[in-house]
Amino acid sequence: MSDNTRVFLENINEYYTDENHIDVTKEVSLVLSIANSLRGSFEAEKYKDVIIPMVIIRRFECALDETKDKVIKLYEQNPSKPAQFYEKESGYPFYNTSRFTLKNLLDDSDNIETNFNNYIDGFSENVKEILNNLDTKNQIKKMNKANRLYSVVKKFSEIDFNPKTVDNHKMGYIFEDIIRRYSENVDAGDHYTPREVIRLMVEILLAENCDDILTGDSKVVTILDAACGSGGMLSTAHDYIKLKNGSADIRLFGQEILESSHAICAADMLIKGQDIRNIKGGEKQANTLKYDCFKSQKMRFVIMNPPFGTPWGGKDAPEGQEKAVKDEYKKGFDGRFGAGLPATTDAQLLFIQHAVNKLSSDGRAAIITNGSPLFSGGTTSGESQIRRWLLDNDYVEAIIALPNQLFYNTDIGIYIFVISKNKRTDRRGKVQLINAVDMYKPLRKSLVKKEEK
Repeated sequence: MSDNTRVFLENINEYYTDENHIDVTKEVSLVLSIANSLRGSFEAEKYKDVIIPMVIIRRFECALDETKDKVIKLYEQNPSKPAQFYEKESGYPFYNTSRFTLKNLLDDSDNIETNFNNYIDGFSENVKEILNNLDTKNQIKKMNKANRLYSVVKKFSEIDFNPKTVDNHKMGYIFEDIIRRYSENVDAGDHYTPREVIRLMVEILLAENCDDILTGDSKVVTILDAACGSGGMLSTAHDYIKLKNGSADIRLFGQEILESSHAICAADMLIKGQDIRNIKGGEKQANTLKYDCFKSQKMRFVIMNPPFGTPWGGKDAPEGQEKAVKDEYKKGFDGRFGAGLPATTDAQLLFIQHAVNKLSSDGRAAIITNGSPLFSGGTTSGESQIRRWLLDNDYVEAIIALPNQLFYNTDIGIYIFVISKNKRTDRRGKVQLINAVDMYKPLRKSLVKKEEK
C-alpha cells in the first residue's frame, strides 16, 4: 500500500469516527414537529406509535422511488411472479406493487384511510410483517378518526429520506435520536448506547486475532447482538468492518424483545441488504433468556448492551421466563447457563453466559454492563460461580471502566467485558483491567444525561 493510499484511508477513518460531521437536526426537527401536531388527539407517550411506522414507511418509499414504476409494470404484467423478480427490479430485498404513494394519497382525502391500507398491502411480505408488528393500520385508523391522518401523511411525504441523500449511517442517528426523545421514561435498565461507545467496542473486537477479517477477500463475518434494540450496534459494527475491508461478507444476527425496536432494526437491515430472517423480534419468539434463535450458528463476534437490573425470575419477569432459564440451567454445559444462575433480580450474567455459548472457537465478544456482574453476590452465590467459571476458562480478556455520564438516561458506572475464546499467547491466564473513567472529552451540548464522549 502506498503512503498516499494509507493517508487517504486514515482520513476516511477519521471522518467516519468523528460524529461532528453528522447533523440530523433538520430531519429530527421535522419529525418532532409532526409528532407535536398529534397533541390533543394522542397522549404524548403514544406519539412514537404513530411516528416510528411513518418514518419507516417514508424511508422505504424514498428508497424505492427510482425503481417503483418498473416494479409496478412487471407486477401488472404478471402478479404471480416469485418475489425475487420484483426484488431484482427494485434493487432491494423488498418492493411495493401499489400505485399509491404518500403524496398521491392526498388526492383523495375522503378515502385516504382505505387507500393508505391498500398502499401498505402493496409492500413485500417482509415489510408488511414489520408494519403489522407495529399495528400500523390501527394507528392509521386512529389518526383518521382524530382528523390527523391527512396532515401527517402530507408532512411525511415532504421529508427526504432517500438513501442517496440520507445514508444508512445518518439514518441510524435519526432513528436513535427520535427514539431517545420518547425514552426519558424508559425502564431503569434500558440505556441507549452512544455510537462512539459502539465504535470503541468494535475497535476492541478487531484489535486482536482478526487479521483474516481485515485482509481476507470475501471473508464471512458473523455478528450477533442478542439484545439488539433498534440495531445501532449491528449497524455500526457492519459499517466499521466494511470500512476496513469492503470485501467482507458480513452477516448480522439479532434478537430483540420489543416489537417497535425490532421493527426499526429490521427496516435498517433490509436497506443494508441483510437477511431479516436473522433479525428476530417479540417476547414470544425472540426473548434471549427463553430462546436461542440461532442454535446451529456460532458467531465470530458478539456485541451487546443487555438491560441492567432486569429480573429473569419472580413476579416481574415475563411469563414462562423463569422456568425456561432453570430448564436451560439443568442441561449443564449442554445448555447456555451451565455455569450457574445469578439472583433473579438481574439477568446480566445470563446474557454473558449466552454470549460465551454463541462464540466460535476464535470468537470475541464486547458486552456492556453495570457494576453488578463484577461485584454482586457472596462467595458461594451463583454470581460468584459464574465469575469463577469465566476466569477458570480464561474467557475474560479485559474489563474496561468507562467514564460516568456517558450513556443516555443514566450516570451510573459502566463497564465493557471483553471476552475471547482465543486469547493472544501473552494474554493467557491474565485479565487486563483498564480504568478509562477519566479518558473523555466533554460534549459541546448535553443530550439527555450524555455529557461525555
